[in-house]
Amino acid sequence: MNVHNQLFGRYLLNRYIETGQFNAVGAHGRARSVLDTLLDRGDLVMKSTRDPEVYRRELPVLHAMRGFAGFPLLYDYFTTPPAFGDVEYCFVTDYGGECIDDIARRSGGRFSHSNIMRISFQLLWALETLHQRGFVHRDVHCGNVLLRREFDGVVRLKIIDFGLSLPRYPLPYPEINMTSWHASLQVCRGEAYSRFDDLISAIFLPMWFIPVDPFGGVRAEYLQKKITFDANPHSWFPEELEWIADLYTEVNIQRTSGFSHTDLFDFFYRTDPEFDPTSPIVYRVENNQLILE
Repeated sequence: MNVHNQLFGRYLLNRYIETGQFNAVGAHGRARSVLDTLLDRGDLVMKSTRDPEVYRRELPVLHAMRGFAGFPLLYDYFTTPPAFGDVEYCFVTDYGGECIDDIARRSGGRFSHSNIMRISFQLLWALETLHQRGFVHRDVHCGNVLLRREFDGVVRLKIIDFGLSLPRYPLPYPEINMTSWHASLQVCRGEAYSRFDDLISAIFLPMWFIPVDPFGGVRAEYLQKKITFDANPHSWFPEELEWIADLYTEVNIQRTSGFSHTDLFDFFYRTDPEFDPTSPIVYRVENNQLILE
């Protein structure tokens, strides 16, 4: 048995061909597909990090969200023995699906308007579940949102990567510069992080799949471009997608007036009374790969 498999005990690495998302080394750790050799279960992902702070942030969230729709199921967690070098902090979850960005590229770079509304509803619902359990995510973007076709044929969304997550209260101030394409104007200004900033990031996410890009690719310009967008968000959207700008405005109004769960989700039904945002995401399968309409 090689050193890696000695480190991870009953979990065997590389049982199946890994995808890019499993191999990618991100800011918050490394994810790998693994097999539990004790129970012969292979639909598992192990995330490991050498940063104990990431582990201390992520593990409480996974514990808190066990059994809630929209989140990975915590299966196991452990640390590796220091005898082999740096300690690795590991947790194992069920397989949550593919990165939504990968599915979008396979789907022609855009989703249908109805699927965008369905995805937005699922993402906001999952985030509000997280908020009700006492946490903010602080890193909602395309790489941290997964879609999976479940055994019943329904495509469901999950949020992953809680390495930056913190308790909602007291409102956390950024310990680093969190300016990014997906961050809210307030976060780019360095203000304390609140649930509304998660919600704004969730509203920005489907803009990738229209596609609409009001912020460009230069980090130094994000703040000014977000100020411009905030002044007139409706100018960026065709008429049939102006609801995204309306939703952005609704969340910012609640930032001042106070959060309303009812108003946030009733918004979708008011926007199109004939459409059910909880209806299944429409897709097809080609060459055993998921493609969204």
